[in-house]
Amino acid sequence: MASAAVNLVAKKLLKEEAQKRLSSKQDPYFTTLPPKRKGGKPIKVKRADTDVPPGLTPADIAILLKVRRRAYRLDNMMTLPILHTKYGLSALVGLLPVVGDFADVLLGLTVYNTCRKAGLDKATTSKMLFNIGLDGVLGLVPLLGDVADTLFRCNTRNLVELERFLTKKGLANLDKLRVVEDDGHGGA
Repeated sequence: MASAAVNLVAKKLLKEEAQKRLSSKQDPYFTTLPPKRKGGKPIKVKRADTDVPPGLTPADIAILLKVRRRAYRLDNMMTLPILHTKYGLSALVGLLPVVGDFADVLLGLTVYNTCRKAGLDKATTSKMLFNIGLDGVLGLVPLLGDVADTLFRCNTRNLVELERFLTKKGLANLDKLRVVEDDGHGGA
């Protein structure tokens, strides 16, 4: 009974903190489409995949989509029916003492390794590695650490960092393209 109360308090505290830090987007995987009403009756809210930032190269798009899929599987693939909390393979693996936490860190590093192919800057790299390290340390605490590990979602945080980096990179690509177009038309 006491552990259930501790889990509930930890969930509330960590969820609020995670929502503050993950940016204004609630769900980096899906966009909620506005519901359409038929005959005055509300229908089910639909979701669509989040758009890719403009100006990215095909290689960057492939990296982003691959990281989205992996992070979703590791952090949000399933829902715990009682608490309506999403969890993924990372949380299940993390339940195994020590070995599971080590495997969880390795899974986080595979996501990071895929992100690295996009040519990350040092600030983004350090944030991602910090997220993975903190996730590993949180997972080492028995039971409460597994709950915190599930709610921290380091792979989703790393996805958000990758999207921020790629958005900046895409905008820079668009600016370069505009400059080239302006130079080509202005000279004649």
